[in-house]
Amino acid sequence: MTNHFPYRKEESQIKGKFAPRRPASKKEEAEFGKGEKDILVCKKCGAFYWYKSWHHSLLDYPELEEEKRIKFVLCPACKMILEKKYEGEIILKGVPEDFKEEIKRLIKNYGERAFRKDPMDRIISLRERKISRASAEERRRAGSRKEVEGGREIRVLTTENQLAIRLAKKINRVFGGKLKTSISYSHQEDTVRIIINFFK
Repeated sequence: MTNHFPYRKEESQIKGKFAPRRPASKKEEAEFGKGEKDILVCKKCGAFYWYKSWHHSLLDYPELEEEKRIKFVLCPACKMILEKKYEGEIILKGVPEDFKEEIKRLIKNYGERAFRKDPMDRIISLRERKISRASAEERRRAGSRKEVEGGREIRVLTTENQLAIRLAKKINRVFGGKLKTSISYSHQEDTVRIIINFFK
């Protein structure tokens, strides 16, 4: 039996597709590096790094009159997006047509609120794609292969695995906690994959 997750593809195989992020370890120091004495500014999104975390502004920075060097860099979230990496993946299967736009709005709004709280929490992409091959369980739940295959699923990628988990829980709560949700954690990476099934 082969495990299809985590994906381990060579750089040449990725070509424009997002791949799970592979950090050295789960510690914040390994993810963001050691705390800097200087103030870092993301040259893409404008986030500020000080006191070992990223912020939206310098308004809360104490002793701003002190001499500090400012460096322009890419923040970890912008770097992940540029390198086509992600930490969270949510796949919504069997979403009823009349709920699709509502769910997409929910995901976008949730992502915007998360970003306002933490500049590293981002929805990287939100796309619909055609289901080419249904699993045996999906065929059982849907009643037939034709019901599933040829249909569409929604795929959401996030910069943070915890953001993906919170978002999946929110989607399930909105639908009364009745959706079948499976969460897979990667052993070698900080990546989480969540599948939410709307099939009865």
